[in-house]
Amino acid sequence: MVNWNAVYKRICELMDVPGETYFSGSRFIRKIQEFDEFQLDYTEYIQERKAAGQSTTRRDFYKDILKALDEGVRVQVVSSILDEEERHAPERSSEIRKLLGGGTLSPTASVPAEVWNGNRLKYLGQIDGAIASGNYQRAVTLSYTCLEGFLGAFVRAKDKRTLYPHEIIALSKEVKDYLKETIKDYPDEVLNGITQAAHAVDKARNRFSESHFANEAGSWLATYVRDLTNTQIRLLLHFM
Repeated sequence: MVNWNAVYKRICELMDVPGETYFSGSRFIRKIQEFDEFQLDYTEYIQERKAAGQSTTRRDFYKDILKALDEGVRVQVVSSILDEEERHAPERSSEIRKLLGGGTLSPTASVPAEVWNGNRLKYLGQIDGAIASGNYQRAVTLSYTCLEGFLGAFVRAKDKRTLYPHEIIALSKEVKDYLKETIKDYPDEVLNGITQAAHAVDKARNRFSESHFANEAGSWLATYVRDLTNTQIRLLLHFM
């Protein structure tokens, strides 16, 4: 479970720091509007709070807005804020990410649009939202889609041809073989992990479709698959 009181405290402290990490009220509202189309503009929202006799202190209304969101969306919003903050405050951002559920939520990377639909990278934030809301099967499915898509992007970026594999295991084998040829001094055990992770994510997705896991088992599996996906994408980004 996410300790939201701790998250609110830490994220507000970070957004209070003068400079690049500072989130004004209008900047925060614009961030919320990326995920909630019904969120009022800053001026309208403040006027509404004044009329209702509510506090217009930034920390108060930041917390109220976040608390009103569904937990999965709330995780995505905080993660998106941290995507901006970690360039200027990496250690503090990392601490908040750990509070959200363990480790880094998603890799920070720019994927060329010509090799992969960049929208797929957003799945990584959705994975954390699905785990936080208890939708573990969706988290595993999104992890599969994200890893499969990224492996395909890697192959297309490194080998221009007409036909490519469309299945995650075949894609992972091509990626591993390419890296073994191009970086011969890299440990085989690390590169073998690419195909092993693909097999694990593929198997987990299939087993979720066939079985009904108890909540605790589902949570552990979804989190493990999420972390495998993040780890493999972070590794491959170094060689894109």
